[in-house]
Amino acid sequence: MRYEFSKPVKRAALKRSDGLCEAVGEVYGLPFGQRCNSPLSHGVEFDHWPIPATDAGSDTLDNCMTVCPSCHRRKTSSYDIPMQAKGKRVSDNHLGIRQPSRLQSRGFEKRPKQHSATRAMREK
Repeated sequence: MRYEFSKPVKRAALKRSDGLCEAVGEVYGLPFGQRCNSPLSHGVEFDHWPIPATDAGSDTLDNCMTVCPSCHRRKTSSYDIPMQAKGKRVSDNHLGIRQPSRLQSRGFEKRPKQHSATRAMREK
């Protein structure tokens, strides 16, 4: 289940940001401790940070960041997706779920070599 921010939370986060991107640090592809501060006039996205959107209680103002689309895209591709994939791998491993083994086929039986008709004609 994904927890979405309510309209009042989005309004409060936008007011808090003063119209500037709140993305900070390496998770967003910036140097450690640096804030993006891009104007949000070209678009705003509301990001769940530090609690992922799939966790209960992630839809609060403290967890809502107003970010520009490029920072959000960068974080999603370099942080969110890999972390979700790792979580699935760890969970599957714990539950004993493995990829199906590759069955080795013996293949079809090989038929004996036959001499071609032209070869048989040459031998006569």
